[in-house]
Amino acid sequence: MMKSFKKTLKLLGLVLLIVLASVGIGISGGVSIPPTKKKEDTIEIKVELVESTKDKTALVQFDIKQ
Repeated sequence: MMKSFKKTLKLLGLVLLIVLASVGIGISGGVSIPPTKKKEDTIEIKVELVESTKDKTALVQFDIKQ
């Protein structure tokens, strides 16, 4: 008597879990798969140096003695 009750209870628990999972997938629409293709149109930032004609500086090399 007790063995058949436990067996029936386990089966009802399994059926309940399957029903709950089906309802959850039905509501949320399932798990979406992320796209595997990388974007080919990457954004490139181009920086240009604008040189001023008024303020031209010269590079000076220092000798460091240790």
